[in-house]
Amino acid sequence: MLTLFYPPRYILMSIAGLAVGLVSSYFGVGACFIMVPVMIYFFENMGTPASLAPLIAFGTNMAIVVPTSLSGSIRHIKELKRKGLNITIRRYVYFAIPVAIGSFVGALLAYTVFKTFRMEAGIYLKGAFGIACIIGAYRFMTAKPIPIKGLKPPNLAKYSITGFLSGLVAHFIGIGGGIVYMPALNTILRIPVHLAVPLSLATMIIGSSVGSTSFAILGRIDQALHPTDYPPYCYGWFNILAFLLIGIPSVLAAQIGPRIAHRTTPKRYKILLAAVYTYIGLRLLIRVYYQLQGLKPPIP
Repeated sequence: MLTLFYPPRYILMSIAGLAVGLVSSYFGVGACFIMVPVMIYFFENMGTPASLAPLIAFGTNMAIVVPTSLSGSIRHIKELKRKGLNITIRRYVYFAIPVAIGSFVGALLAYTVFKTFRMEAGIYLKGAFGIACIIGAYRFMTAKPIPIKGLKPPNLAKYSITGFLSGLVAHFIGIGGGIVYMPALNTILRIPVHLAVPLSLATMIIGSSVGSTSFAILGRIDQALHPTDYPPYCYGWFNILAFLLIGIPSVLAAQIGPRIAHRTTPKRYKILLAAVYTYIGLRLLIRVYYQLQGLKPPIP
């Protein structure tokens, strides 16, 4: 019998939400490296199978990303306007719409893999996530900051292909997308980090909306077949209780990160991004190794 959260867990989830909002809005990522491990830990301790807990965490994570990214992107736009800068609608549409299409394809692909390899799907998804983070960290460490003055007009084909593949990868491995979007925007599309962050956040509003909805619907199909595997308050791979406990504090804290971000130099910004990506990647790969060995990971 799956149990509900205990009161102390409510507090810890809310604290995680505050951290999510701050980190997400500062770095332009979904902060799934905070949310996902916290939710996996609690879902598994509620009796959820280890192969299923990551998928519910991923789906709930993407849903939380939507209001958090909206809050953070609005604050970033205000900070950019103070500097006389802005993100053109054309640049956003060229990238974000293909991301939405790729997000649906990625979620569908994740569901197919889960149905085929049910017992190990969640573990391998976490491994893919960790590898993506290490690649992103390397790129941030080695690339030179791009000057805002050197920004070129958007190319429809390049933006569309990059957006589609970014959305597909992000939602196949079950994340809000920012960890994929940021390297894509900065490295492939050559957008300076201070403009890439709000563009990434704004894109996550669309991509994560599609991804979370897809995960909820596809997960609902599996839930109908295995109802006792799922914790309370789940609609497919989405948990409303975790969404509220993390999401509300996250939206509020997302107003703080942009103010700090626009006071950080591009060089320091990229170093901090690389450090975050390295931590995320190594941490998840360690978890995957232990789980494939049938051992309890040293960190949740």
